[in-house]
Amino acid sequence: MDQRKRRTANVFGDEDEPMVKVESDSKKFKNVNVGVPSFIPTPTDPTTVQNAAPRPDQIKAMIAQKRAQLEAMAANFKPAQPKTTLPVQPPAVPNLPYQPSMVVSGIDPDLKRKIQEAKEKIKVNLAKANPYLPSTNPLVKMGDDSIKAKGGLKVESHPALLLDQSGKLDLKRASALMPKPNFATVKANQRLAPAISKQEAKALTPSEELDDITQNPYYDPRAGAVAPQRRVRKKFKFVQRGKYEALGNQMRAQAKLEKLKEEIAESVKKAGMEAEIDSTDKAIKRDPPPVIEWWDLPFLRNKTYDDIDAGLTKIDDEDSLATWFVQHPVPIRPPGDNGPPPPKPLILTKREQKKLRKQRRLELQKEKQDKIRLGLLPPDLPKVKLSNLMRVLTNDAVQDPTKIEAQVRREMQKRQETHQKANEERKLTDEQKKEKKQKKMEEDKKMATIVCVFKINDLSHPKMKFKVDMNAQQLGLSGTVIINPNFTVVIVEGGPKAIKYYKKLMLRRIDWSDTTRIGEGTSEQPADEPMEPPKENKCSLIWEGEVKDHGFKGFWFKTCPTEKMARDYLRKHKSEHYWDLACKYVDDGIEF
Repeated sequence: MDQRKRRTANVFGDEDEPMVKVESDSKKFKNVNVGVPSFIPTPTDPTTVQNAAPRPDQIKAMIAQKRAQLEAMAANFKPAQPKTTLPVQPPAVPNLPYQPSMVVSGIDPDLKRKIQEAKEKIKVNLAKANPYLPSTNPLVKMGDDSIKAKGGLKVESHPALLLDQSGKLDLKRASALMPKPNFATVKANQRLAPAISKQEAKALTPSEELDDITQNPYYDPRAGAVAPQRRVRKKFKFVQRGKYEALGNQMRAQAKLEKLKEEIAESVKKAGMEAEIDSTDKAIKRDPPPVIEWWDLPFLRNKTYDDIDAGLTKIDDEDSLATWFVQHPVPIRPPGDNGPPPPKPLILTKREQKKLRKQRRLELQKEKQDKIRLGLLPPDLPKVKLSNLMRVLTNDAVQDPTKIEAQVRREMQKRQETHQKANEERKLTDEQKKEKKQKKMEEDKKMATIVCVFKINDLSHPKMKFKVDMNAQQLGLSGTVIINPNFTVVIVEGGPKAIKYYKKLMLRRIDWSDTTRIGEGTSEQPADEPMEPPKENKCSLIWEGEVKDHGFKGFWFKTCPTEKMARDYLRKHKSEHYWDLACKYVDDGIEF
């Protein structure tokens, strides 16, 4: 098959068209075995046999004849179209349809059939060369839609993809192409394994009873149907620094507390007061709740809560306490709430204070000068001093300086006495001072009532007793001091300022370790008897808070050798709980 490039024949027969075009067309028809037109000279023509090489005039005549035929053929095939400026190119000669005019002009009437046969041969040859082109595949013309191309370019699938007519993978062909192993597989090994008997298979299969968890002898109905959780692996944790030291200190403190309780119990047994003291936590007990609350009693007929279920309540009766009226209680002012605090005075700097004093004195001086001008006050005498003597009394000082100096000294003495007398008149008397101090204490007490409870190891020293008693009376505090052989409890009540001062006295100012007394150094003591080390004396604040009312009317000392006496005394003043706090309070730094 000729694969060379072909050109379309010049239908219009231009003059500049060479003869080579005609020869190429004849060769084209020769290759496809199609008959050539009769007007082309052939070796069988008698005119060409005599003269092998045509003359120029013959060539011109042949060209003219060919041009005339082509013009006639173009006129026959040219459709009736409106005149346009664009040139219209007629189709090529091999694709012209068959018309009767061709026979008249000398064209072979079988030209169309031969051209169609040539096209079919070309398509068959192309299909043999590439069977995947849809335009050349003869099966497409047969109407088989199952093998049409699936892609956007309408190209058939490659045979290496192993697809069937429907476009899916052909498993049979694919399995035939897969490589087979040439060694023993798992299935071959399983064939060699011994078969399991029916009894063993039955034993291995779980029974239906085990599916029901209630049939398990270890089933606990309280646990419920809770799925077992997977145990989480514990992470490695380092022991924090000081952990076991803190545990040791806690154990030592607990052992010390137990030892202290044992010592207290032994001392109580020696004194014969087992029933009076209980050092355990059971000393403070609460009463059990009542069978019926007091607020429910008026509404129950039989005084039991069963009346609610039986419908025997006194709610809808006429004499019932529950009515549709709303009781608005009288508002009571809360304790310690004295309203908003008074406005604080403006704090001025030293410079501002001097400025205000200067302005105030200047106004007073102007007022005095106005009264002197009006004659209401006599004019002030000149303030003569020894430093300005010669400048004020010029002539008199020169005439008799001794007399003037004595006069000036008398005036200075008189002014000094007047000043001191004015100060004495402004000074408060002892009664006024006492009243003023008492008034401040009363104002302090009205602000709030603060209670402080102190625990002292030993208060037998008279100097310490005097300080505790006298300062409490001077500050207007109320309370009591309970002296017990084991320890001493000091309870004070008063205003915030007085309590603040008394706390400083008890916790800072008094040296509780000073146990020296008058005459102790001269007391005779046997030399062979060992001296007991003095106990460490200390004062601790075990509780501080605000209460509604005062529990004591004055400040008194009370000696209670037993705990029962102390409790009875404090019970009268509704302060028994202070003794419980003192009994349970233990200072880690002190061994009692």
